[in-house]
Amino acid sequence: MITYQFDNYNGVTIDKQALPDSEALFKAQFNEMLLLVSEKGKQLIWFTLSIKQSSFIQIATDAGFVFHNCLEDEITLILRIKADAYAPFVPTHSIGAGALIFNNKQQILVIREKIAMGPGFKLPGGHIELGEKISEAIVREVYEETGIRSEFVGLQGFGSKKVFRFGKSNIYFLCRLNALTEQIDIQDTDEIAEAKWCDVSEFINDTNNSVFVREIVKNLQHEQGFELVEMPENNSAYEKHEVFFAGNIHNQLS
Repeated sequence: MITYQFDNYNGVTIDKQALPDSEALFKAQFNEMLLLVSEKGKQLIWFTLSIKQSSFIQIATDAGFVFHNCLEDEITLILRIKADAYAPFVPTHSIGAGALIFNNKQQILVIREKIAMGPGFKLPGGHIELGEKISEAIVREVYEETGIRSEFVGLQGFGSKKVFRFGKSNIYFLCRLNALTEQIDIQDTDEIAEAKWCDVSEFINDTNNSVFVREIVKNLQHEQGFELVEMPENNSAYEKHEVFFAGNIHNQLS
């Protein structure tokens, strides 16, 4: 029998681990489950299938389910039993980060990608992986792209781009890091063509570099921005994994 759990949206979430292997058996149990849920007055049904269970998708869509969101190895479908039932929206943005990182000579660390559209350099950085903190992701990206070990200091700004990839917008966070090493040793040689320390004025004045990144460096090189703050322990569903405050914060919350 297909099992499910009640959720916070007057709906139910089907347990994908308890699904039968046979399509015929699945269809019979699935239709029975739909009837039971409707009789309980529920408004929504959430349904996530692994890639190995993809043969069940047609059965679900024939019953009125639509796609909600998708990962590489699974897809989530949803059925609104009540037409105007509220369901959390589909993720609308991807998250990226770039690093402003300087050495003792006040040179900035920059990279050039192999797939770059032009000869210019940019800030090291990349996409935040699912479940990854911004502060951890940017340190990882800097190491992968340059071999430089670093520590996160804070956020200095952010930008957004409408309809970036796959119909989603993008938010780009600018992070200040301290360099712990200086020797360039590119780890991701498939993506990165070159990494170097560059004089700030040289980078700003080089028209091969994008106007956007040159303005970032010009305006933020001496700014402090937002510091990462350790918040009191909070186990609620609304707990934030990272919190950033503006200004000089010497005494963290306790």
